[in-house]
Amino acid sequence: MAQIMKKKGFFIATGLLVVPVVIFYMLNAGSQNFKKLGYLGERIAPDGIGIKDTIYYSVPDFMGIDQSGDTLHSNDLSNNVFVANFFFASCKDVCPSMNRRLKTVYDRFKEFAEVKFVSFTVDPANDSTQVLFDYSKKFEADPKIWHFVNAGKNGVFDIGQGMLLPVSIEDKTIDHSQQLILIDKSKHIRGVYDSGSDIDIKHLEEDIKVLLYEYHQPGK
Repeated sequence: MAQIMKKKGFFIATGLLVVPVVIFYMLNAGSQNFKKLGYLGERIAPDGIGIKDTIYYSVPDFMGIDQSGDTLHSNDLSNNVFVANFFFASCKDVCPSMNRRLKTVYDRFKEFAEVKFVSFTVDPANDSTQVLFDYSKKFEADPKIWHFVNAGKNGVFDIGQGMLLPVSIEDKTIDHSQQLILIDKSKHIRGVYDSGSDIDIKHLEEDIKVLLYEYHQPGK
């Protein structure tokens, strides 16, 4: 009798441990199955002749030098989803706060090989490779995962414009922004988030998971 009671106790204890885990995965799988991220930017709809499928807006190719002195080309990110933002190293208010919040997202996803982070300086004249290297150290950024990039004045203007940020055409500058931009493996913009909002940061983290699930759901 005592042996039977022990077995019952074992199965009850095991059930208490297993059931929450199963429920967690069921809930996560359910939410990811029912949610799909949208696409930002103008798109070309199918016309039944030349265009068979909807063509979603994608950001133009870009290139710059990161904090390690290495060239980063958009093609280097073709197997990654990535979060982009714009900053400058001497900024004393918005940028440090924005990048501290971005670091919380980075810390959650830095072990995921498919997720990268790219921060473009809007002050390329002053943010040299050494400046970017020193700045990146403040956020304990692994240069293979979180790139701080100098693309030059014209380059960063084109990148900002390509990522649909407000820009000044006259002097080719990007308006100061605290937005974080989520981009998929096909360079489609899938979300824009206010780095000053706790709710938006949580949405970004959830949307990264949803986007990764798009690439790994059954049947893909």
